Amino acid sequence: MSQKYEWMVILPDNVGALDKRMAVREQHLAAVKPNAESGFWVLGGAMLEDTPKEGSPLKITGSVMMAVASSKEEVMEKIKSDIYADKGVWDMDKIQIFPFKSAIRSAL
Repeated sequence: MSQKYEWMVILPDNVGALDKRMAVREQHLAAVKPNAESGFWVLGGAMLEDTPKEGSPLKITGSVMMAVASSKEEVMEKIKSDIYADKGVWDMDKIQIFPFKSAIRSAL
């Protein structure tokens, strides 16, 4: 088994993709769940334009995730298989994937 590393992943949405995102969100979350349970994804959530305000919808601008994988290529394979990639939610040209080393990490 090859060594695993942490990878921080920043996935900006395409401009105007919020409706597409919300239309396939449940499918995205269902597909991510087994990869989280296996330990591949260890953090994930929506990147926001602004601080959430009670009673207002979230202003989602993308996703931030952290993976534990052997390589950047392995992370990219998972991203490419996600419905957000397939349906044009994420701006695939602006994705950032970089090695990361957690100093602290807490469960929700």
